[in-house]
Amino acid sequence: MNRQQNSEHIRNRIIDEAARLIVTYGYEGIAMREIAEAAGLSKAGLYHHFRDKEDLLVAVLTNWAEEMAGLAAAAGREPDTRAQLAALVRGLFAQAPAQRALVRLSNHDLPRLSETARASVERCYANGLIAPITAMIRAGIDRGELRPVDPHVAAWLLMGMLYPFFHTEQAKIGEHGEAIADLIITTFFDGLAQPNNSTTAAGE
Repeated sequence: MNRQQNSEHIRNRIIDEAARLIVTYGYEGIAMREIAEAAGLSKAGLYHHFRDKEDLLVAVLTNWAEEMAGLAAAAGREPDTRAQLAALVRGLFAQAPAQRALVRLSNHDLPRLSETARASVERCYANGLIAPITAMIRAGIDRGELRPVDPHVAAWLLMGMLYPFFHTEQAKIGEHGEAIADLIITTFFDGLAQPNNSTTAAGE
């Protein structure tokens, strides 16, 4: 492993440990010293990679957003909107609880951050989940699969259904994750799917 690879390996280890500790104790409940110890570094070694705790939180959520982008890209290969969103939601529930809980936990900490850090965190959330879900719904509307609703509002409605399961306690759903994901998708789409011709004819 060369010097650059070693530095990247250390940085990733710091991000992983920081994510775990932030979820467990909260952003305000954990100190940089404790993150350094968990990562096997001195405090000076930690500050070599991250300027401060805000910088580290942004890195944690940027990493999360990149993982979400990969999940969304894989889901986007499904044949229709329902299958795409089902794959995305199942992928979320297949994640480790700590990874999923980052969505809710850091929203709680936004008011404590500087304006610059807050903007970066909000951008991570938007790019990580809201934008991909909105794009899938918009494409479904364009294909005639969904009613012509506001795709951004519909994305937030789906996020509202998911949000309780981003809580640090509810995130530990274990083997029930896929069943919960399927129930959320069923509930969401039963209200959005275009009525088919036979249903429309029967109601006339």
